Amino acid sequence: MLLKLCLNLEKRQLLMLKALRTLMPFFKPYLGRMLFVLTSVLMVTWAGLLAPWLVRELVRIVTVAEGDLAGATQTLGIITFALLISYLLRSAGQFINFHVSHVVAFGLVHDLQVAVYQQLQRFSPAYFEDRQSGEIVSRVVKDTVDVEPIIADAVYDFVVSFLLAVGIIIVLVSLNPTLTLLAMIPVPFAFGAVILLAMPMQRAFKQESENYGEMSGLVQDNVSGIKEIQVFNREQQELKRVRHISDRYTGQSILARKLTAMLFPSIEGATGISIVLVVWFGGQQALAGNVPIEDIVAFVLYLTMLYQPLWTLLGTAESLQGGIASVNRIGEVLSMQPQVADAPDGIDIDRVKGRVAMEGVYFAYRQGVDVLRDINLTVEPGQTLALVGPTGAGKSTIVSMVARFYDPQQGRIRIDDIDLREMKLDALRRNLSMVLQDVFLFNGTVRDNIRFGNPNATNEEVIEAAKVANAHDFIHSLPDGYDTLIGERGVKLSGGQKQRLSIARAVLKDAPILILDEATSSVDTETEAQIQEALERLMKGRNSIVIAHRLSTIRNADQIIVLDEGQVVETGSHEEIVTNDGLYARLVARQREALAL
Repeated sequence: MLLKLCLNLEKRQLLMLKALRTLMPFFKPYLGRMLFVLTSVLMVTWAGLLAPWLVRELVRIVTVAEGDLAGATQTLGIITFALLISYLLRSAGQFINFHVSHVVAFGLVHDLQVAVYQQLQRFSPAYFEDRQSGEIVSRVVKDTVDVEPIIADAVYDFVVSFLLAVGIIIVLVSLNPTLTLLAMIPVPFAFGAVILLAMPMQRAFKQESENYGEMSGLVQDNVSGIKEIQVFNREQQELKRVRHISDRYTGQSILARKLTAMLFPSIEGATGISIVLVVWFGGQQALAGNVPIEDIVAFVLYLTMLYQPLWTLLGTAESLQGGIASVNRIGEVLSMQPQVADAPDGIDIDRVKGRVAMEGVYFAYRQGVDVLRDINLTVEPGQTLALVGPTGAGKSTIVSMVARFYDPQQGRIRIDDIDLREMKLDALRRNLSMVLQDVFLFNGTVRDNIRFGNPNATNEEVIEAAKVANAHDFIHSLPDGYDTLIGERGVKLSGGQKQRLSIARAVLKDAPILILDEATSSVDTETEAQIQEALERLMKGRNSIVIAHRLSTIRNADQIIVLDEGQVVETGSHEEIVTNDGLYARLVARQREALAL
């Protein structure tokens, strides 16, 4: 039992030290204000220690006032005035602390939120593919907000409680060492209860926070997929999942508070036993004339204050335990190294010519399961490369690697003879533009979504980009034109309209390398013609890498690469490989048959 207790205490200390290491770099801008708070803490502590001593002096004056009432009355006035000053100083110190500590705490929360979000932006898509969006949002918002009570309340309460306890013990020993030893008898039992319950409380609060993140993720996913849930009559099943996770969250929350509540009887009992011991033995000594009555009164007052720090710590245990768990989760994110990162001496280049080459590239999302094997290809500036092949052949993986969302396990990818791992990510992506099948539009206006490609673009440039993308006419017909709010993910627009806004965004970016991933696969024939016309304008003069199944999109490509199971099986122009009895010829034949039906 003792070994387990020591291990739990050591583990708790390690968790606290780990949390402190995470927070220490963020304290630096607030050191001046934190010292100011510390000054107010000392003032509050001093005023708290002074008040019982003044009451002791009051009792002493009353008991000896028989011979000199005038002098006693004057002394009483001085004591009363000093007591008033002590309470005013205590109130002022508490105000200073409450205000400034919250200023520091919320400033720290702001810095943490920015730091966590900035770190998340450094991660490759693989990080986000393995986690629910709600869980990630919880890291940025909830975990950082949970830090605020630690800084503003728990730390302050801990420092005040510690200083008060030390000060009170010093005063008690100076008053009567024997009574002090008697009063301390229940203390080890109270602290033992705190230590025994600390780790279970830590685990309960950690599990509660994890369940909260899981709950947030599930609700966010279900809100995003509400149409699918309703169409497939999955309401009851999803409700059951939400209820199950909510039950777990509620259970852990109740358990955490139950463990906290279990500490109160131990502290209450320790306080009562200490006072009983002092009253009995101290009262006997006072009756015998060995101890002044004012010392007994002061002793009881200080003894009541001695256990107050434990009460205060209990009140902050919930936020402290939950906050430490939140800080450690934040620390995990901040300490995590991105799979794709800038080299220390990364090359910064303003605008590339656009030559793209892959040389002996191998890649696997999971070890031992190759998605790409020995890929070799070259796209010269101004050329169009089309990637063709069945689903799962590796087409989207190739374009993701050109954008350096992933790095190859073997081989290299170069732009203008510069290995992508030697080029700064900002420089690389400044020279890339992508038009994807699944267009992501932000909750804002049409103008804002187009301008996302170039935040400094003028209104005239936005309109010109929309015209190039064949989007101006439908935008003009919207209720507020370019200022129309399109809703989250562009829910108020059709697939073809969203696609043309994506093309306009790419036009406005004006990058030398263009990636098109199934940009016309989900639209009708008339809309496809409009999009195809816009894409031809966009591709003119650019190095373009195109993924498409439709013959109209790829037949005019300078080079076609046919992929199957992660390998290049055919390469050449449309005319060169369509006559071969290979995979490309079969794909073309199937598409012609489908069009003829």
